[in-house]
Amino acid sequence: MELLLTTERGIESVAAQEVRELIRRRASVAGEGRLRVRGDARDILTLNYCSNSLHRVVLLLLESDFSTLDELYRAVKGIAFHEYLSPEQSFAVKASRMGEHDFTSLDVARVAGQAVIDSYAEARGVRLKVNLDSPDVVVRVEVRQSKCYVGIDTTGESLHRRGYRVYQHPAPLKPSISYALVRIAEWSAEESLLDPFCGSGTICIEAARYAWRMPNLLRRESFLFWKLKFLPLEEFREMLAEAEARVRKRELSIRGCDISPKHVAGARQNAERAGVAVSFFTCDATRVSLDCDKLVTNLPYGLRIGSRYKIARLYKKFERHLLASDSWRRAVILTGAPEFFETEPAQRIDIMYGSLPTAILVFD
Repeated sequence: MELLLTTERGIESVAAQEVRELIRRRASVAGEGRLRVRGDARDILTLNYCSNSLHRVVLLLLESDFSTLDELYRAVKGIAFHEYLSPEQSFAVKASRMGEHDFTSLDVARVAGQAVIDSYAEARGVRLKVNLDSPDVVVRVEVRQSKCYVGIDTTGESLHRRGYRVYQHPAPLKPSISYALVRIAEWSAEESLLDPFCGSGTICIEAARYAWRMPNLLRRESFLFWKLKFLPLEEFREMLAEAEARVRKRELSIRGCDISPKHVAGARQNAERAGVAVSFFTCDATRVSLDCDKLVTNLPYGLRIGSRYKIARLYKKFERHLLASDSWRRAVILTGAPEFFETEPAQRIDIMYGSLPTAILVFD
């Protein structure tokens, strides 16, 4: 099978490394925030249940050049959808589009949906039911310039939605990016880790989940692949138990602090929901002891009007505090304002956090 994997733009290399670790196959970067890998049915479950960096796993059925909606219709209609859907199942097409076209994403979804219906009717003599709210099968159609990619979504809600966030921070960090920061720090379970701007605790929680090899337990029954009857679902049940048996709970030195007692209390709630043991406490990041092997954090961005000056002062104060300490070995900092740092990092990785350009700065 050809699998199309999505992740956050800028952390593709981290995702490719994790894919190789999970299924022992080499994934290739297929564009911004996208990877491709050849795999079997078991890999679909493993990547959905055990990945921390991916957002979606799509079974790719078609990659084709096209220029008009008529050509798109013919390409989609040529797919043997009767091999993937049962007659009683409902479906929906979810479309996305990048580039300049004389049609919209809604047009793509409409034309592709009709192509699915017509393809199935010709093969089986049955008109498939459309259910836009709660379909059994989701067909994803992605248009990028003059290419279209058609596949079956095996994930459902994005994998970065782990299900443990019971406390909502005003500016939450995606767990997939938090995981990537931990991997870029090259942190291991034997080392200590500190997040001095912990917010709702996502970086610390993701570090603990990684160290314990914890799968997406709270998403166990919600994956779309459970509706795909062509997959070996009974075998998948056994694989779930195998993944859960590999969880290795051990003592970790992971600490997070925040100047807001409210956020610290929320971080503790999230960690408890995630089922991990992490230490959170209230402290000023510009004064806290930086005695740790790896420092991993997400600094405030200061996007609101009038806050840039305050953020610049905070960055300068924290940078002085960081450089005055010689107890840490590597610091990995995510920021939307890298220009506020005067010290040249050992490495800089530019990523897109949604539509916001951000940078990962690595200091050794």
